[in-house]
Amino acid sequence: MYRLSIVKPELYHSISEYRKQFLSNGDTMDGCSNLERYEDVEKWDLNCRLYEDEKTLPPGYSLSFQYVFLDDHDEVVGMTSIRPKALSHPYLKIYGGHIGYSVKPDQRRKHIATKMLKDALAVCRERFGLDKVLVTCLEGNIGSRKAIINNGGIFEKEVLYPPKDKYLERFWISL
Repeated sequence: MYRLSIVKPELYHSISEYRKQFLSNGDTMDGCSNLERYEDVEKWDLNCRLYEDEKTLPPGYSLSFQYVFLDDHDEVVGMTSIRPKALSHPYLKIYGGHIGYSVKPDQRRKHIATKMLKDALAVCRERFGLDKVLVTCLEGNIGSRKAIINNGGIFEKEVLYPPKDKYLERFWISL
């Protein structure tokens, strides 16, 4: 049974392996709070904590809460970042949305994204009091699109995402 968890030191090794697999595959690490920039997972975790409090939040950023998705063996199979104030941030309200997520490359096509997003939506409702969230995915990311639709996502529109010169699909999910 999969479950969402906060990041804990005993998960650092699994998070490091998660990072290595993404880097060796050349995949983007959405919902990982810039994990690709950190060889030292403890430093990454400490950096993530800065984004959880308005007092320590770096200027120009939005509150963000990092979670990992674990399998029965406490191995990280997915990650999600929840951004409860996304609509007040100029980038997130157009491109990033309230929830970013990724699934470990060797764990894809097991419906993990659908399950993880479902749990993240519950956190958005129960912990942050949200009643509607914006979730986006790159056009052509069939797995992510299915996960969003399977969780009640209603397509709004496409927007050009300049950094990749591709379109993003925007979906709203009512909680």
